[in-house]
Amino acid sequence: MTISTHTYFSTLLAAALLSLAGCGGSGSSESTGFLSLSVSDHPMHDAEKVCITFDQIEFQGDGGRSVVYFDPPEKVNLLEFQGDNAAPILMGHELPAGHYQWMRLGVDAVRGSNGGVGDTGGDMCDGEASYIVMDDGSFHNMYIPSGAQTGLKLVGGFTVPTNATASFTAEIDLMKSITEPPGQYPDVKFRPTIRLVNNVEVGTLTGEVSEDLATADACEPSVFVFDGGIEPNPIDDGDVVDPNDPVATAMVKAQSNSDGTTTYHYTIGFLLAGNYNVAFTCDGETFEPPAGKAVTIAAQQLKTVDFP
Repeated sequence: MTISTHTYFSTLLAAALLSLAGCGGSGSSESTGFLSLSVSDHPMHDAEKVCITFDQIEFQGDGGRSVVYFDPPEKVNLLEFQGDNAAPILMGHELPAGHYQWMRLGVDAVRGSNGGVGDTGGDMCDGEASYIVMDDGSFHNMYIPSGAQTGLKLVGGFTVPTNATASFTAEIDLMKSITEPPGQYPDVKFRPTIRLVNNVEVGTLTGEVSEDLATADACEPSVFVFDGGIEPNPIDDGDVVDPNDPVATAMVKAQSNSDGTTTYHYTIGFLLAGNYNVAFTCDGETFEPPAGKAVTIAAQQLKTVDFP
C-alpha cells in the first residue's frame, strides 16, 4: 500500500501534537479551537520546480507563544499548487481559542546552503533545504535574508474560534518574490511577498485570453491584479514593498479542447473580497488594456474577466 506524502505527514503531526499537549503549548485555556493552514502560489515563468522546506510554525497569541515542529520537514513544490489549489501543511491543530497577533513559518532557506542537493527529479521536492529548478535544468539554492531568524512572518492578526476550525491559506507570489542579486550566483534571493487569507473571506478570479494576445512574439503571458483604483504598473524589484505593486499575478496557460482547438486561461484564487483592477501583460511592463479592467470579488464566489 502506498501512503501519500500528506497522509504520512499528518500521522507524524498527530504524534507531535500529543507531545505538545503534554508540554502545555502556549499556556492553559478554558476553551480551545483548531487551525488549518495551507500554502499556495502565484507562479513564475521559466521555473520547473520551486521547493520550499518548512520546519516549524510558531504562533504568537494573547496567551503566549507555541511552536509546532515538523519532523521530518514538510517540503512543498509550490508550482503544483497554483490558482485555487493549495497544499495543506497543518490540519486541525488545536490551539487556545482567541486572538493571535502573528504566525511565523520556519523555512530552511539560508544563503550559501546546499539547496537542491539530493533531488531525484520529477515533481517531488526531495532535495535538501529550499531551492528552485529552472527550465534549463539548473538548480539554485534559495535564501531568505535573515531567514534563519525570521522565516516567513505572517502579521495582521487572526482569531481561532472556540470549538471550531479557522482555515487559512498563505499565498506566496513567486513572480514578485524571487530575484537574482548580482554576485550571489548560483543563489537566488527569496524576498517573501506573502498574504495570509481567511478561506471563508476569499473568492476566485478566472478568465480567457485571446490567442492573439497569449501567443504574441516573445510573450510570457500573465495577468496582474491590482487593488481597485491603481493603474497597472510594473513590479518594483526593490527591497521595500511598493503599495502600487500587484496583489496577485497568474500565468496564462494553453488548454487543448476536445474539438482540436486551443484556448488560453488563467485562474487566481484566494483573493480577499473587494475591488480590484485587472490587466493582461506579456512582459510585466506594458498592459492590455492600459488602464486595466475593474472587477469586484465576492467571498466564496467565482468571477470571470476575459481579455478578448
